[in-house]
Amino acid sequence: MSLSQDWNAELPRWLAEDALPLWSTAGVDSSTGTVWEALDHRGAPCAQMQRRLRVQVRQAYCLTQSEDPVHRDLALQLFRFAMDHGFDPESGNLAAQLAPDTCILTAPHDLYDLAFMLLAASALIRAGFDIAEDLARLEQELAKLKAPRGWYENAIHALPRRQNPHMHMFEVSLALLHATGEARFLAMAEEGLSLFREVFLQHDGQVLEYYDADWKPLAAPDQAIEPGHLAEWIYLIDHFEQISGQDSGVPLMTLFDAVLTQRDASGLLPDCAEPRSDSRRMWPQAELLKAGVAMRRRGVVLDPSASPEAVLERIWQDYMDTPVVGGWYDKRSREGALVSINMPASTFYHILVAFRFYLSGGTEI
Repeated sequence: MSLSQDWNAELPRWLAEDALPLWSTAGVDSSTGTVWEALDHRGAPCAQMQRRLRVQVRQAYCLTQSEDPVHRDLALQLFRFAMDHGFDPESGNLAAQLAPDTCILTAPHDLYDLAFMLLAASALIRAGFDIAEDLARLEQELAKLKAPRGWYENAIHALPRRQNPHMHMFEVSLALLHATGEARFLAMAEEGLSLFREVFLQHDGQVLEYYDADWKPLAAPDQAIEPGHLAEWIYLIDHFEQISGQDSGVPLMTLFDAVLTQRDASGLLPDCAEPRSDSRRMWPQAELLKAGVAMRRRGVVLDPSASPEAVLERIWQDYMDTPVVGGWYDKRSREGALVSINMPASTFYHILVAFRFYLSGGTEI
């Protein structure tokens, strides 16, 4: 692909004809009816890898975006697996790690995992599936983690407190608001936005990752800045304003400038800006694309190097031009050398949402 070619034709073709067929066939473990954690760079399953329960429902979310009823049925099957087999029978906690045969290895009742259970539920509701009882149960499970502000990390209230799962809870609240119209999800979104403005966002426009029990940021070396998450917040706050009709009170251009300053010589984002990592995975580039699309829709005139088309071309050259049709390379070094040895299924969520958002011109919600 080059900038002269039509991304509005290529991206939907890649999703419908390459990616969704790959991940709904080779990506599925037919013996258990679940999805593999990853495929290798030849497209074969990494069958001996432990699995994360969240990957089952992230793939369910992706498959629900397809109009193909076969894909949507598979999405419901994955969600049902997570609901029916994903809670530890002894503790009642939601599982995190699964053995290759899908037996539960750990069940911390983690906020991040619950967020993706709820995100899949929102997509299934929008697709017309009746999962009201499942949503009610998931809300009850989430309530077990409610803290005076935000949520605890897991059932044992482990520290540090993390920005990332709260960002995904903000995402989930918007998805559930859009799917149901229920006011409680708007209130949840507003709480998440308050945390972002008053806790996560720093004066220099960066977002910190780790906090103590009272939401005070940790100091180095226990702190980190991941620019992919800041880019993701730009997309989500723009999303909030579109869905709610409210002004977020967040200076998104300041955030976008902060993201752009973290790019490396390739024009792409490192995994971590502080401490500086030597690697750049695929998913932060998908978030960079979403942020650029959102800013352009808002009327910002972007530097050509930060345009969505420029980012797409670099994504395609470094990550999407692979021997496996519908696959991707997951990680490269700062200099561009291939680092990853497989393609995690979890990355599909980032790619699919970014491509659909680009195709909508920034209005896909």
